[in-house]
Amino acid sequence: MSFLNNLFKKEEPTEPTPLPWIEANQNPWGIRLLDLRPVTKAMLATSKDPQCASNAISYNGEDGTTFVNQEPADNTVITTDIIIPIDKMLAPGVLFMPETMEHKWAIYFHNDTLIFVRSWLRQVMVTAKTRQVENKLVIESVKGKFLNNESPALTRNILKFLLASYAIGEVIPAPIVAALAIKPQDAALWAFSTYGNKADVGVFDENFDPAIKGPLRSHSLLHLAVAQGNMAEIEKQFNAGISLELMAADGLTPLHWSIGSGGIQVMKKLLALGAKPDARSEEGATPLMNAVQSNAIAHLHLLLQSGADPNAVDNRGFTSLHRAAEMGHIEIVTILLEHGADKHVSAHGYTALALAEARGHEEIVKLLR
Repeated sequence: MSFLNNLFKKEEPTEPTPLPWIEANQNPWGIRLLDLRPVTKAMLATSKDPQCASNAISYNGEDGTTFVNQEPADNTVITTDIIIPIDKMLAPGVLFMPETMEHKWAIYFHNDTLIFVRSWLRQVMVTAKTRQVENKLVIESVKGKFLNNESPALTRNILKFLLASYAIGEVIPAPIVAALAIKPQDAALWAFSTYGNKADVGVFDENFDPAIKGPLRSHSLLHLAVAQGNMAEIEKQFNAGISLELMAADGLTPLHWSIGSGGIQVMKKLLALGAKPDARSEEGATPLMNAVQSNAIAHLHLLLQSGADPNAVDNRGFTSLHRAAEMGHIEIVTILLEHGADKHVSAHGYTALALAEARGHEEIVKLLR
């Protein structure tokens, strides 16, 4: 956010610099905030316990099913009415997968339950029962605690913050224990321990309830099966009712993901099950556009043979031919023209020819002229 980028200029102090406060009239939330970034964006997480360090980065490719039967050590249950926007449905799968020690949580969704795992412990700390209705995830109850001796209000606020910051990627104020407001440096260290590098600004008011824009999406079990080339699991998830047009957390459908799975068999499987060759990403890109960007010629041929539209435009108005011309993929430019790509389409004042000229792709320029 621009207001954050302009508020603090990082220096190299010999002693901790007092953390700046951001007044209510200087931020979008209308409440006084502590700027945590001098600490949370500068620190690196370390551990003297090699097992903890290993655990923190052990989640690559894990779908979270191993945590389904784990119960939080704390059996405290609170009722909630938290509502999070979703995109039609939230499918079982991964909401956030830690990649570094600065990521403090892994988050999964299975059996209508949110599962929050402390990354460096590989321990389920909190679960939350949910239901889905009208593009909304309603969180009805929460079991466990994220920390020791936290209030029910703080439990609720931490859960909402983790979904927003970790799973959705939104910047919202991080809830911090109210007593730490008089000790800003300690508050920032507490925030780093609790949220890692996902905390930008901190709020100390337990009644503060920021809106979340969303939507919350998972890397579904179907998407993960596509990435792994697991044909049986792809069919299983399809038969379980998971839509082939479902977007993952990155805004891409399974057919988009299949371009990176190696070979064309996964794409063939999805198309045979009924995947639309012109499925749209969140940015309006089709799989054909992604195949162009990846220079995936075999996938390109398969999509065109399956009826993909070479003249489809994304949300900005650009076509597959625009991409191929700009990137210098002359073979793909030739293929697209042979399949009826319109070289006269203009987006933001640029035709495919103009992009090729700007990039100095002379052979493509000759072809398009």
